[in-house]
Parts: sequence; structure tokens; C-alpha cells
Amino acid sequence: MVTKGNKRRLGERLVAEFSDLRDALRANKPVEKRYTVRTVELDLKPKQFDAESVRVIRLSLGVSQSVFGYLLGVSVDLVAAWEQGHRKPSGPVCRLLELMEMDRAPWLQILEQGVSQKTA
Repeated sequence: MVTKGNKRRLGERLVAEFSDLRDALRANKPVEKRYTVRTVELDLKPKQFDAESVRVIRLSLGVSQSVFGYLLGVSVDLVAAWEQGHRKPSGPVCRLLELMEMDRAPWLQILEQGVSQKTA
């Protein structure tokens, strides 16, 4: 279990270690302690969506292009352009479409809340 005192001591140790490393590097001295540096490669690019897959996602939510655009924060014209194949969704929108494709429930809940707020 980590307590507040343990966190403080860990923080102090980390600061001391990094200070020692900084000082050794600045002074061109050999580093006495061993430090491990790892490079990690991640493939986190969002999936690309074509016209049909955008349309399928929208229809799975049971909404119009206008409501779908509003949900994504884009214009209805842009949604239409995606679905007609004139344009392709980019970065952040592709990530949102991935999330919609994985699990519609939270998006349906957002839509439901939007409707119930207007009628209440």
C-alpha cells in the first residue's frame, strides 16, 4: 500500500536520481548508475472508413445525416460528402467512428439524453 509519506519519499528519490543524472551529463562524467531507456513502437493509427462504413455506422444508430453530424461535431454537408465518397473522415473523427463501431450503447445514451433534455 502506498501512503502519502511513501509517495513523498519516492518523489524525493526520483528527483535526486534525475538530478544526479543531469549533473553527470552536464559535467561530461561517466554515469555511475545504470539507466535503462526503452523505445516502444505503437501502431495506434485509427482505422480508415469508407463511404459505406460511415453510412452503416450512422444507420446502426438510427439517425439522420444531420443528427449524426451534430453528434460528431461536423456539418451535415461533411457527413453527406463522406457517405458519397467525395471525402474521407480524418484522424479524430475516425477514432470516434471506431468507438461507435465497437459499442453503440454510449452513443445511443448520448442521443437519448439529448432528446430527453429537450422534452423535459
